[in-house]
Parts: sequence; C-alpha cells; structure tokens
Amino acid sequence: MGTLTRQAALKTAARPSLAGAATARAATTATARSRRAMRALGGENVVDLLIRQHRQIRLGFLRAALPGPWRRRNFDRLMRLLAVHEAAEEAHVHPVARRVLRHGRELAARRRAEEKHAKELLIALWRTGPDGAGYLRRLNEARRAVSRHAAREEREELRALGRAVSPLRLRMLGAEVKLAQAYAPTRPHRWVNNEATNKLAAPVLGRLDRALDALRRRGAS
Repeated sequence: MGTLTRQAALKTAARPSLAGAATARAATTATARSRRAMRALGGENVVDLLIRQHRQIRLGFLRAALPGPWRRRNFDRLMRLLAVHEAAEEAHVHPVARRVLRHGRELAARRRAEEKHAKELLIALWRTGPDGAGYLRRLNEARRAVSRHAAREEREELRALGRAVSPLRLRMLGAEVKLAQAYAPTRPHRWVNNEATNKLAAPVLGRLDRALDALRRRGAS
C-alpha cells in the first residue's frame, strides 16, 4: 500500500512538469509559426511603410513645383501617391486605430476630418493642373495641409499603433495597405473618404482611374 501511494505521488508530481513541457512546446510552435508568417509577408510593417511614404510625399510636392518639361510627370506621380496612400489609410489603418488605441475613435475622427479638408484642396489642385493659373498657390496650400496631417498622424496614431499592436499584426497590416494601394483610385474623389466608401470604390474607380491614366500616357507619347 505504501508503494502504491509513493507511485501515485510520483505520477502526480510528474503531471505539472509534463503539462509545462507541453505548454513550452506549444509556445515554441506558435513562435515558429509567427516567424514563418512574418518571413512570408516580408517587407515593412505598416508604421515604417506609411512614414516612408510621408517622406516620399513631401519630396513629391517639391518636385511638382519645379518648372520644366518634367512638371506634368511629377504632378501625376504626386497625385497618384497621395490618392493611394490616403485610400489605404482610410480603409485599413484608421479602423484598426479606432478599435485598439485609447481614445481611438476621437483620433480616427480627427484624421478623417484632416483628410477630408486636404482632399478638397487636392481636388481643386487636380482641376487646376500643373499648367493652370494659380497652380503653385494651390500646390502650396495642399502641401501645408498634407504636411500638418502627416505630422499629427505620425505623432498621435502611427507610433501608438506600433506600441499597441503585435509585430506580426503590423506586418499583416502593412501587406493589407500595399494590396489596397495596388487597386485604389489614383486621383482624389470627394465622396470617397471612409472605410466603407474606399473599399467599395476600389474595384470601380480604381479601374476607371487607371484606364484614364493609361489613355493619358498613350496620348502623351
């Protein structure tokens, strides 16, 4: 009887160690899967991606102001980058910030209001075009609005997302943004300014804008 009691005690003592080993193996497996998923996604996390694009946009405004035969091409590149950048943010980034950040609803609402104001300026700039009267004035107005918005976005939203969201989710969100930008409209549209309208507009306006871009390039060549 004493021997049976000792054996039972040994089995009972072994159970926690077995459970601990199983937990450790599960954690190791999950970590390995996360690493494989991150390698498969590749590229930048969403914070690094959007901050890099903010730098490209600031440089794009400077190039679009330069006189000469390249102004039209620089203008078109800037408008395309601005359009796809904002479309992806409105469809994928702000909704995540609204859900996971403290005061996320207020932050996302402020960003959308800034983007709506900037989009109105960009529509006016698009209609003026690089050869129209008042082009540089409109370009500078849009540059100031977009630069202020980007700075606030980086300070209040993107860096907070980097702290609140896991590295894997940031990579996944970065991939979502890149995919959205591949199909997004390439020029500003007044009523496309939130998650739902951007996701609905991409299959229709994205194709239409890209077809018009191709026709313009064909006509210019």
